[in-house]
Amino acid sequence: MSTPGTAYRVGLTTVTSMIIISFQRRTVHVGTLAEIEARARSAMIHNLLLGWWGFPMGLIWTPMALARNAKAVRQVRALAAGQGLQMPGGPQIPAGPQLPGSS
Repeated sequence: MSTPGTAYRVGLTTVTSMIIISFQRRTVHVGTLAEIEARARSAMIHNLLLGWWGFPMGLIWTPMALARNAKAVRQVRALAAGQGLQMPGGPQIPAGPQLPGSS
């Protein structure tokens, strides 16, 4: 588990649509796990309420943003749990900071 006060950084996407106009906005948030989860929940509610209403991009971007945000939160939770990140076809990213000479 992460120590209290550990800060994480995550990018979240929100989609706002109004009939023929759709906007996609990606913002970076820094905070504790609880703060990141609260911001992700807020972004999810925003996307579910305001993302679908644009044709055609709102219908395309909203599910993409929901999936991207869910993946980002899963990665932060994995880091907080000390599991690191598993990247398909790539190296494993360790959970904690690596000090020089501590392999």
